[in-house]
Amino acid sequence: MSELQVCIQLRLEPGCMGPQGKEHIEAFCKKENTAPWQNDFAIVSVVPRYDKTLPEWEYRLKNKLLKAEQAVRVVEMHNISKADLEEEIETHIAQEIDLYMEGKL
Repeated sequence: MSELQVCIQLRLEPGCMGPQGKEHIEAFCKKENTAPWQNDFAIVSVVPRYDKTLPEWEYRLKNKLLKAEQAVRVVEMHNISKADLEEEIETHIAQEIDLYMEGKL
């Protein structure tokens, strides 16, 4: 892992997994974190989002929580916007949810 690797925590709402999401969210997050989404500068951990007062996304660098503007600057150093990075991650997670739920049906 690079010393400057950004650790991103995505808080995933159970509802994104359908009406029975609460039954599956913990197991899905655990499975997803065994082989997390990553690229050359970022790695994502997924946790359930039970507390809506907490942000959906958290960025850390060297274990320090980054403010929103700091996260934007760090991500943009890698020639991608924060919005595009988050969209790429969300697309991956949506595909993983579909695969996971297909296995549960």
